[in-house]
Parts: sequence; C-alpha cells; structure tokens
Amino acid sequence: MKMKSSEGFTLVELMVVVAIIGILSAVAIPNFKKYQAKSKTSEAKLQLASIYSAETSLQTDFDAFGTCLGSAGFVSPTGSWDATNPTQGSTYYAIGFAAANATANGIVRSNGGATACTDLQFGVEAFKTVGGSRMEIGDLAFAIPAAANMGGGTSTTAPSVDDDGGFFIAGAIGVLVSDKNTAALADKWAIDQDKQLLQINVGY
Repeated sequence: MKMKSSEGFTLVELMVVVAIIGILSAVAIPNFKKYQAKSKTSEAKLQLASIYSAETSLQTDFDAFGTCLGSAGFVSPTGSWDATNPTQGSTYYAIGFAAANATANGIVRSNGGATACTDLQFGVEAFKTVGGSRMEIGDLAFAIPAAANMGGGTSTTAPSVDDDGGFFIAGAIGVLVSDKNTAALADKWAIDQDKQLLQINVGY
C-alpha cells in the first residue's frame, strides 16, 4: 500500500515566519506611533489659525493687537482660561499667550474697545495628560521662535503681544508621546501677525 505523504510546515519554516513578523512589527509599530503623534499636530495648527483670525479682527476694529483672546472672539477649546484647570475637552496643547499684556490691551480699550479687552482670557491649558504630564499656561514660554523668524524680528521672551500692539506671537505646546513629556522636549508651534506658522520643536 502506498503511504500518503503528510503535508504541513516544518519547524524551521514556522520559525522563519515568526522572525519575519517580528521584523515587520519592529519597523511598523514605531512608524505608526510617529504617524499617530504627527496627526495630533493638526490641533495646534487649527487653534493657532483661529487665534490669528481673532487677533486680525481685533486689530481691524481697534487698530491694535491684544492678549484678550476671549474678547477678540477666540473660543477656548476646553471652556476654561488662563490658570484654570480645564474640566472638559480633548486637547493636547496649551495655546495662546504666556501672560496678559496690560499695555497693549489698554491701547485696544482706548481705541474704542471699552471694557471688552480685559487682562484675562489670554491662554488655555492642555486637557489631556500624556506620560504623566500636561502642558500649562506657563509652559507656553518655551514656545518662542528665534527673534529673526517671526513677530517683526522683535525680541520677545514668550508668546505675547508687544506693548505698542503692533505685532503678536501666539504659541502652542503639547505632549504627544510619553518620552517627550517636558516643556523642553514637547511639540511646539507659533504663529504671528503675518500668519507665519512655524514648528519650533518636533515633539514626537
């Protein structure tokens, strides 16, 4: 009687398949995580574009920029402002200005802004915590480009409006991956009155 030969994979073949899967995973998983983190940067771009639009409207109406984002028409993505811990939202970035500029806001008020431009509502904290860290308003001080790159080439130490209300730099800083969870390593962006959008640091 003729015996039928058994068919199947040998141990060596199975080991080769497992090795190939391991190699593909080692390459694909990090690339996927990087792509996933990069997709989150759209939040910073959209929010900064909204700040630009709000500041442009403020300048059109009162001939000066100000740090009063709420009065300018920018809507907080978390419903909170300044140093308040947000209780709702889905944002990874702190966004806006690091502090109020009472001098610039005063120009807006004297030009007809009345009480509309107060020294409040200048920044929004991030909502989501990644790697045990979440960016706060004070961390926006790290989201500042070189003086020659933005804001009319005038030196400023943090995202803000100049005292004359003539230019602004708004910033965004967020933790996107757990191993870059400090203000120094986080993802950073900025936009100015000329709508120049710059990624200051890649945080992924």
